[in-house]
Amino acid sequence: MCALLVIVYGHEPAAAHAIVRWTARTSLVFFALAYVARPLVQLRPTRTARGILARRKWLGLCFASSHLAHLFGIVAIAWPDPAAFVRALDPTILIAVVTYLLLFAMAVTSIEKVKRKLPRAAWKRLHRAGMHLAWLSFAGTYATAIGASAFYLIPTAVLLGIAGVRAAAWLRARRIATAHSNHNQAHSA
Repeated sequence: MCALLVIVYGHEPAAAHAIVRWTARTSLVFFALAYVARPLVQLRPTRTARGILARRKWLGLCFASSHLAHLFGIVAIAWPDPAAFVRALDPTILIAVVTYLLLFAMAVTSIEKVKRKLPRAAWKRLHRAGMHLAWLSFAGTYATAIGASAFYLIPTAVLLGIAGVRAAAWLRARRIATAHSNHNQAHSA
């Protein structure tokens, strides 16, 4: 896709802007699928939901690859004058920087050899923090852009929807755990 955009736009700044726009969209699709994979199975273990969960690692790596191309597009936009580009940025860009660092760490720790060397709890914390920070970055970006274009209501709604799926799965798991705990306490008394 990025190569096609460069062919269409040439080496003009418009190519970098198109790459940033389109990789933001593809990144959101891959991210959304990876983000809701497990909660979907917990709520409704359909064949489709189980298929998404079975491919979650690869969806996550597709997200990381798409977002790497997104970063290259941003660098291309900044390239003529990187210092001026950085000075013009809002301080909240630090959230995006941390998100990129976590995304890189998540991609590296998705390699089985690396994953086996990490304690399971550390791996889970890293991936959970990275996913939620990526959600926050996407949500902040799209929600604040609604004022510029109503188009951004769509990705914002998608992000709120996938957060709702995760919240519903979490609440259901809590209810089941509470009911199980209450059941065990009643039988042990």
